[in-house]
Amino acid sequence: MKKNEDRKLAEKLFLDDRGRIANKDLAERVGVHPATIARWRRIDDWDLKLVRAVSAPEAFDQSEEDPYETDLRHIALLNARIDAYLERKELLPTEILVLAEAKLHLMNCNEIVNDQMRFPLLEPFGEEADDF
Repeated sequence: MKKNEDRKLAEKLFLDDRGRIANKDLAERVGVHPATIARWRRIDDWDLKLVRAVSAPEAFDQSEEDPYETDLRHIALLNARIDAYLERKELLPTEILVLAEAKLHLMNCNEIVNDQMRFPLLEPFGEEADDF
């Protein structure tokens, strides 16, 4: 029964930290081997649960929040996760290259979203077009 409680605790800590905690650090907190954390994470789809938790409609009130702010928050979360992976010492050079390229793409996406916030598209016959 203890292992099941440890597993649930590890998943909760992972989700609460938004996936930024390394398997090694999580293993130390729960008292299991890092490979056990990696196995639990893969079997129980923690990454998928994290994405669902971040993008769940109840996570934020869409009527009060700009969708671009939500996109920026997701980009920041993904960026932080990439940084956490890049800090690991056990990555292969090819994995580091893939993560670095993903980080570059995220930075480009961030710039695009910022541009869209500054220069929103005009509706062809909407209220914004009447201002001109």
